[in-house]
Amino acid sequence: MFTTLVATALLVLPNQSQSAAEFFARYPNVQFSPVYRESLETFLAVEDAYRRREFAQASKTLNAFWNKYPPGTEIWSKEYQDARAISRRTGINIGLPPCYYALRMLDVCIEYRLREPRSVEASAATLSIVLIGKTRGVQPTTVAELEAGRGQEIEGVIEPALRKDNYAIIRQSLWLFEEYVEAATQGELKLRLNFVELPDLELPIRVSHRGLRLAGLDDRAWSMMWKQIPDRDLSITDWWWILYPSAVPDQHPEFATTEFITGGMGVGPDGLSPCFIIDDRWLTRKPPHIGNGPYTDIERRAYLPQWLQHEFFHHLYRIYPEHKLEVRGHDWFDRSTWPGDFEGRLEPDYYAESLKKRFLDSSPSLASRLLYAPPSPDLLETITIEQLIGEYRHEPETNNWHRGTIKFEPEGSGHVRWTNAAGVSWLLKPELHRGVLRIGPDCPYYKPDAAPDFKVILKRDANGRYSKEVEGFSFQGGLYRKQRV
Repeated sequence: MFTTLVATALLVLPNQSQSAAEFFARYPNVQFSPVYRESLETFLAVEDAYRRREFAQASKTLNAFWNKYPPGTEIWSKEYQDARAISRRTGINIGLPPCYYALRMLDVCIEYRLREPRSVEASAATLSIVLIGKTRGVQPTTVAELEAGRGQEIEGVIEPALRKDNYAIIRQSLWLFEEYVEAATQGELKLRLNFVELPDLELPIRVSHRGLRLAGLDDRAWSMMWKQIPDRDLSITDWWWILYPSAVPDQHPEFATTEFITGGMGVGPDGLSPCFIIDDRWLTRKPPHIGNGPYTDIERRAYLPQWLQHEFFHHLYRIYPEHKLEVRGHDWFDRSTWPGDFEGRLEPDYYAESLKKRFLDSSPSLASRLLYAPPSPDLLETITIEQLIGEYRHEPETNNWHRGTIKFEPEGSGHVRWTNAAGVSWLLKPELHRGVLRIGPDCPYYKPDAAPDFKVILKRDANGRYSKEVEGFSFQGGLYRKQRV
């Protein structure tokens, strides 16, 4: 026997609050600070003006707010604590501090829109949003069961609300983030949404307590999922967002306010592309550790861009290791570790400084580094095995397994050999029409049902277009760049 989990109370979109006044009227006994009230009022006014393309008015409204409550100052540290207390009391979630992340993102968007337009050729990065139909696994009903790894077997089904009205909830969650990506790349990159539904796919879940409480997809799920993605979607996708039926046991009293990690930033099937991961109910109800009850549209618009921005910057710090902006993980939480030229106090300040003082002038450019869709088969057909012979280094290089060479095997074998600086080597079988070097049983990472390949990475030009030059290869989620002689 198993229990089928569908959060039926969330299948209908919640009543949408149209104004800040209507939103606050729902909480007559709560003492909201002036900053809290004005933050929400300003966010809604600025977003509304921006959507009407009245960018000058949006800028005027936001600048007046910043003049009163300057970003990066102690005001926002205090408001963070006050807003957390309100969230715990009421279940509201418009971000901590209230609307601060969203306002700082809008700041970047408005500044870009008001700047003298540049003559640039915009590229489109396809974000494939994958809706997993079903999940199955053991879910604990008590803390004792969680710690013992026991519970009841459950089957999760994807939230029908996510598909309603042409994916309205998902699009609402993404709107500001889409604008932010275009602004952050100075108009050189725009997101294009591609929805991939896998209603019959059932993936295993894991709920565990290993230092951190996890409730998400089991490690086995990834190879199962990537095999089910249609070839057409694999061939066009630059970024991924995986949404799967929630495994969080918050319907049980002992977990009513418990935080479970359900996602984050991973990598796509190429081992390099950004892959946002989260459970379906993250978009429909407030997780128990940051609120409670179904999201209103205001809360979703104010908070979800914050989560997307957080995961996005994890990826940016990963692909630009030379900036050393995330060495230990979430470095921005320790103010003493910030670069000397960074101003501010909180996480969104760190992102704003990273963008302004590091990424806008990075080389290669943000836009060119954020395109990951594979080369066309015709282009791959032009690549020769001779182009792959040479020395490679992982970025960053932290051990002797991160540096090595690809050399020819004896003539006629049809294989090449990888040998790393630790002296470990294995054969590689070229399948260049697919852009891969296949590993075999002599590789320590070989798995019969999910063997990782060396995936050839071609160099891109300034506009993000592929060239015929080999940049390197990806393996186990890392880039090994070819060293030039």
